[in-house]
Amino acid sequence: MDRVIERTRRIAVLDGHRLSDRAVDRLAMAAASLVLFSTDALFDATDRFRALRPDIEVLDGGLLKGGGVREAIVAEAEAGCVLLAVAEPIQRRRFLHQAVNGAIDAGERGHPTVAVLIMRPREVPGDVAVFSNTGEASGYGLAFALEIAMRRGVDVARILPTKGLYVRRTAEVGHKADVEAGGYGVKVRYRKVARPLETVLRGQYTLAVHSVLDVIGRRSTRAEPGAPARLQHDANVDAVLWLLRFFRGDVLLVGDTVRLRQPRERDAVVVEPTV
Repeated sequence: MDRVIERTRRIAVLDGHRLSDRAVDRLAMAAASLVLFSTDALFDATDRFRALRPDIEVLDGGLLKGGGVREAIVAEAEAGCVLLAVAEPIQRRRFLHQAVNGAIDAGERGHPTVAVLIMRPREVPGDVAVFSNTGEASGYGLAFALEIAMRRGVDVARILPTKGLYVRRTAEVGHKADVEAGGYGVKVRYRKVARPLETVLRGQYTLAVHSVLDVIGRRSTRAEPGAPARLQHDANVDAVLWLLRFFRGDVLLVGDTVRLRQPRERDAVVVEPTV
């Protein structure tokens, strides 16, 4: 396996004109190259990044026909990126619905992981928190947490639930990242709490990392091919929505080969995103 943690990597950006100056600066320093996607043909963020790093390679990902984060996730995965940076969404639930659908689409196309970094206009001090509200986590989630902590010069707080079984998909990726982090000097602190989400929301962290794995939902038999799946309330998805609403730092949603599970008869009614 190649190295998991990278000092700089190819990063995709959606609508870079909406990012704050500080967010642009962070991305420019963290990227080996950039792929810029846009939902508005009137804006081009190339000059913003080149003003900070004239030598950086900036590729034009083009105008997204679908006009959303779902299309951007698939496009960035096809362009060789695993990380997509975006500004704060205006419609949080709709954004999250589309992001999870994008992760499902990418998984179906053979991309093992995709991550979406939601960047706030201003920085929040603190370490990087990586946690699971349900006990289900991703090795890629830990790897991204360690990598971003290395870039920001902070440590990682792994927040685990005191009850329930802790399961980590792609555990080998997380283990390798753990080993590599020591070489970069990144420290990891472990903490077990009864309510991981509440602990993160009340804590002082610069970034919160949460995984989304399999989700319950279905595709309408009457919809056109490729239509987004309708999702039910899912504990992992809902945790990210709470982070977007109440957490002051950046949020990283990690999709680890997200698969769509069919609902059972006794499951709750499928909910549509609000516009």
